[in-house]
Amino acid sequence: MACPVCFLPADEAARTSLNLGIFVLLGVTAVVLAGFLRFIASLARRSKAASLVEERA
Repeated sequence: MACPVCFLPADEAARTSLNLGIFVLLGVTAVVLAGFLRFIASLARRSKAASLVEERA
């Protein structure tokens, strides 16, 4: 079921603010996922560097 703002014809200000809220939440989700990917890439890079140091010793 849709909320009353989505279900009934609403004014332009409500529609605009809902769309902006959706885009902000999508942006926050994208930033958090990008942070996780960067952290995982950092761990992979450090693991590879550590294994190279271990092979030299």
